[in-house]
Amino acid sequence: MKFLISNDDGVHAPGLLALFQALSTIGEVVVVAPNDEQSGYASALSVSKPLHTHQLPSGFVAVNGTPADCIHLALHELHRDMEFNCVITGINSGANLGQDVMFSGTFGAALTAQLFGIPAIATSLVGGGVKNGGQESADDYKVAANEIVKLLTDTPILDTLKSLPYHVLNVNIPDVGSADDIRGRKITSLAHKQIAQPVRHMIDPRGRDAYWLSLRKRKNDECMEESPLDTAAPLSRPKDGGFGSDGKCGDIATPVMTDDQAVVAGYVSLSPVRLHHTPTVALAQFSTLFRH
Repeated sequence: MKFLISNDDGVHAPGLLALFQALSTIGEVVVVAPNDEQSGYASALSVSKPLHTHQLPSGFVAVNGTPADCIHLALHELHRDMEFNCVITGINSGANLGQDVMFSGTFGAALTAQLFGIPAIATSLVGGGVKNGGQESADDYKVAANEIVKLLTDTPILDTLKSLPYHVLNVNIPDVGSADDIRGRKITSLAHKQIAQPVRHMIDPRGRDAYWLSLRKRKNDECMEESPLDTAAPLSRPKDGGFGSDGKCGDIATPVMTDDQAVVAGYVSLSPVRLHHTPTVALAQFSTLFRH
């Protein structure tokens, strides 16, 4: 198998190294990642400045751009003649749960790959970035990286993703000491929680107003019953080929955990997230506004 990997924590991030090391045991791995941290850039592309690349001694390629830039550049220029089986992003330092996927550079890079028809998986370590005073190493991500390899080798997940256009699999892995502490895998929907303090106002050392944006959620906040992102779709080919179906929890025969519930319970969360579609319910509702 051939993998293209990237992230939003930067080319030197330990989660990226751990992912590279684990995937290298089952296939060929190409790394194209941002020079530095690009968290919160979603699927932004740099269309108003040129991009430059730099190859590190490790063979990793660093780009002065966003995570989506890295995938776009790798697929269409740097490795345009290579047929990748999958693009995997991460392993992100910290969770990408619920509505946070809409802002995540880790998820945005995976989405960019899927828009060009490449199966894509975004991966995150829930609780990453807090060990050893924040001084992480690749070893801190080893369990998570091995879980990703197991997912690829023990299940037909890539075949399923190939059959689902415009879907990205968003994977969140609990930060545990060993694989024995992981209870299994759960197919999940995206949770939705209220942000505790979306903007924090402060005064900088020069006396100027400054603002720090935050996605930190309220503690013990109940998830919405249905995700407004309309993403809880089953891992099977929809009758409409991935477009039109609303994919709500009611479409699934068995109850579905939310992603945050799954990781708290000790499971690896697998959320199939569908984009680039128009829900049939929304079409019907808006059509009533313009009937003649």
